[in-house]
Amino acid sequence: MDILQIALIALVVVGIWAVVEVALTMRSARRDVERLASSATEVIEQAQPVVAKLDGMVDELEPAVKQVAPLLEKTEGTVDAANVSLERLNGILEDVSSVSGTASTVTDAVNRVAESAASGVASVVSRLRGGASAEEAARLDASSEPERVELKPGDSAPEPEEPPAPTRYVDYGEVASAGETSENAE
Repeated sequence: MDILQIALIALVVVGIWAVVEVALTMRSARRDVERLASSATEVIEQAQPVVAKLDGMVDELEPAVKQVAPLLEKTEGTVDAANVSLERLNGILEDVSSVSGTASTVTDAVNRVAESAASGVASVVSRLRGGASAEEAARLDASSEPERVELKPGDSAPEPEEPPAPTRYVDYGEVASAGETSENAE
């Protein structure tokens, strides 16, 4: 036996062994492919109802999706209208604020006039009675008359000092309770 024949026999044995190996590999690969195909079939069968439900949900949502754009436009118009209304309300509240401030100023003026008239009447009544002392009469007269400033030649007349009227608001709860008190007194 020569080396060539030994090599040839070795190649044949290796070839047979390779064919057997390929056959065994193909057999196990076929089993694995069959298992993979059966599990893929099961997954597909389980997924089909879910896909059908999702498809139905998409079909049901389609009309709603088509209505979203007009709904957003209507919402934008409503928000714009609400902004305009709030701006108008702000203007009205500013007017009410100025009217309340004016009413407060008028109320203060009326209170001062009433106090002045009351002190004048009290002064006259006390004089008519004759029971008031000269000091009390002078004190009442001094509180009701403004201060007199003597001017020297060349001086300019001082400007009357009026404190600025504070901005106040009429509290209608206080006015109502004062009205109830006067009704209860009658």
